[in-house]
Amino acid sequence: MDFSRAQAAQSYSESSDEGHEARASGNSVGEGASNSVPANPASTSIGNRGKKRVKRANTSWVWNHMSKRKDVTDAKGVNIGKRSCCNYCDKNYSPDSNYGTGNMIKHLTKHHQDKIGNEHRKDFSNFIYSKAEMRKGLARYVAAAEQPFTFGDDVRFEHFVQQKLNPVFKKVSRNTTRADTLAEFKVDKEQFINEEIAGFPRGTSVSFTSDMWSGGNNRGYMALTAHYIDSSWKLNKRIIAFRLVEYPHNSTTIFQTVYGVFTEYNLADKVFSITFDNHSANTASIDMFLDNLSPIHGGKLFHMRCVCHIINLVVQDGLKTISLELSKIKDAIHFITTSPSRQQEFDAFCASLSLKPKVFNTDIRTRWNSTYIMLKSCKNYYKAISDFVNPRYGGGFLLSIADWNLAFEFMKFLKVFYTATCACSGVRYPTSCIVLHQLFNISVFFRTYRLRENFVHPLVKMEDKFKKYFEPMPKIFVFAAVMDPRIKLCGVDRLLKGLSTNMGVLFYSIATVKKDLIDLYDLYESKYASTNVASTCPDPCLPRSSVDDPGWSLMSDDASDIFDFDTDTADTSARSELSIYLETERIKITNNQQNFDILGWWQQHAPTFPVLNIMARDLLTPPVSSVPSESAFSAGERVLDDKRSRLAPDILDCLMCLKDWEDTRLGIHPRAAKDELRDYFADSDIDDE
Repeated sequence: MDFSRAQAAQSYSESSDEGHEARASGNSVGEGASNSVPANPASTSIGNRGKKRVKRANTSWVWNHMSKRKDVTDAKGVNIGKRSCCNYCDKNYSPDSNYGTGNMIKHLTKHHQDKIGNEHRKDFSNFIYSKAEMRKGLARYVAAAEQPFTFGDDVRFEHFVQQKLNPVFKKVSRNTTRADTLAEFKVDKEQFINEEIAGFPRGTSVSFTSDMWSGGNNRGYMALTAHYIDSSWKLNKRIIAFRLVEYPHNSTTIFQTVYGVFTEYNLADKVFSITFDNHSANTASIDMFLDNLSPIHGGKLFHMRCVCHIINLVVQDGLKTISLELSKIKDAIHFITTSPSRQQEFDAFCASLSLKPKVFNTDIRTRWNSTYIMLKSCKNYYKAISDFVNPRYGGGFLLSIADWNLAFEFMKFLKVFYTATCACSGVRYPTSCIVLHQLFNISVFFRTYRLRENFVHPLVKMEDKFKKYFEPMPKIFVFAAVMDPRIKLCGVDRLLKGLSTNMGVLFYSIATVKKDLIDLYDLYESKYASTNVASTCPDPCLPRSSVDDPGWSLMSDDASDIFDFDTDTADTSARSELSIYLETERIKITNNQQNFDILGWWQQHAPTFPVLNIMARDLLTPPVSSVPSESAFSAGERVLDDKRSRLAPDILDCLMCLKDWEDTRLGIHPRAAKDELRDYFADSDIDDE
C-alpha cells in the first residue's frame, strides 16, 4: 500500500471512530449516520402491555409546509378523508406514516423551491453515501458551473474529497462524466415533457424567445427559450434548445430548426407567441409558423419584435448625431485610463481635491446604455477631469463646461430609454403589460426635448424610427395592459390618447380596442366555457404601485376609472366575465405601490374569472425582449471556449439546457444586462437610480 492509500485508510479509520462517537451523542453525520437512531424522546413509544403509547411527533421540516387535514375532497368532490396537504397548492398525500415523507419532499423541492429555500438540506441524519448519486450530482455540477468534463478526474480533487469530505470517494473519468451529463439531461428532459408540460393547467400556452449567435468556432447556434405560467401562477423560463443551425441561415432553416424543437417537446399545439429580433430572415419565417401552428386570433398576436432592440435602434440614431459633442468626453476618459502613469497621476490629483480616486471605464461601442452609465459615472468628477486633461492633452483639445452641460442634458434624456430597456428585458415578471406604459413615458420626453436647440436634429431621426416600429402598435401590448388591474381599459385609453398627442400619430381608438378585445375573449369563451358563473370581483388586498413616472401620473388622477360596456356591442357571454372585470374600479395607484404582483392578483381572482384568467395568462406570458435567449450566449462563450471549441452539437445543447434547468432549480438567475453593465462600471461610484 502506498503512502496516499495508507493515509486515506487511516483517515477513514479516524472518521469511523468519530462516527461512533457521533452516534453515541446522537449527532451523526455522513455515511456513518445511516445506522444511527436519533435520540428523540418525543418520537419514541412504550411497547409494554398496559402502558400508554406515546404519539410520535412530526419532526421533519416537511411539516412546516404541509398540513394534515380531515375530510379532504378530490377534484370530483368526493370525500377522501384525512390527507397531508401542501400549504401552497392542492396537492395532497396519504397521512399514513408507512408512506413516509419522500413524495412530499419531492413535491416541495420541485414545485415550491422558492418557499422552502435551503430548509430541506438541514437534516443529514439519514444520509447514505451513494457512488451513483455522487456521479449524478457531479454531472449536474459540471454542467451548471460550466466546468470541463475532466473536473472530477483530477487527482488533486480526489485527494481533497477523500481527506476532507468522504474517504471512499474515487475520481470520475472524463468520459464517465460526459455520459452521466447526457443521462441526467435525458432524465430532466423527459420529466419536463411528461410531468411539467403534461401537467400544465387548462388552457396554458407557451411563449418563446429566440436569437442567433456565432460561436468562437465560426458556427451558428440558435437559443430557444420557453416562457409559461404554471399552476402556482409563477412565470417560468426554460432554455429548451441551444442548437447548431446549418447554413444558410435563411427563413426556411430557422423555421425548420424552431419547429423541430416544438414537436420534440410536444409543444406545437401550445405555442402562443414568439419574440425575435429584427433580422429579416426571422420576420420572413413567420408565415411558415402561422401555416403550421394555427395560433389563436389568426396569428395577430403571434409575432413580436424585440422591444429592446427597437429602443436600441432609436437611441443609436440619436447618438450618431451627437457623437461629435460626446467624443470629447470619451477622448478625455480614454486619455486618463490608457496610461498607468496618467491614471496614478489623476488619482493623486483627485486626492488633492479631496475626491475619492477614480477609475473610469470607457463606454462599450455596441451598447448605447453604457454611454448613459459612463456619463452618470462622470457626474461628480467633470471639473476634475477638465482641469486634469486640458493642460496635458495636445492638439488644441479643450473640454469646456458647455460640453459637460450638453452631455449631462443628454444623459437625462437617455434615462427614460435606459429605464424602459431595463424594465422590458426582465424575465421573472410579465413585461407585455408594461410596454404601452414605457412607450408613453418615452413620448413625453420626445415632447419635452423636441424644441430644445441641441436636440432638434437628434430627435427628428429618433422619432421617425420610433414611429416606424410602433405606429402600427402591436395589439398584444394593448390587450396585456388591459389585463393589468391598475390600468384596464380606462388606463389604456389615456395612454393611447397621450401617445397620439405626444407623437402626432393617431393610434387605435378605444372603440377599436374594445371590439377586438371582445372578439378575443369570445374565442376563449367558446373554447374554455364552463358552468362556472363569474361573480363580483372582490376588493383587492395588494400592495400599491409607484407614481414616480409620467405614465402612472396620467392614470392616477381623479377622473372616472370605471369603463361602461356598451350593451349593443358586448354580447351576453362577454359580459359574464370581461365586462365585470372592466366595470370594476381599477386598483388605485399611490406612492407606496412599488412591486405590484399582477400574477398574484390573477391567482387570487381565478375563481371569479375562470375563462378570463386563461386569457390573461396567455397575454401576460410573452416576453417583449429576446434578452432571455441572448443571456444564454454569455454562458455559451464560456462553455465553447478555445479549449473546447470542438464540442459536439448535442453535448453543447445538453450543457446549456441542463445548466439553465439546474440554475432554475437552485434559484440562481442569470445577471441582467443592467447588472453586467453596472459591474463593468463598478469602480465608478454610480449614483443609485
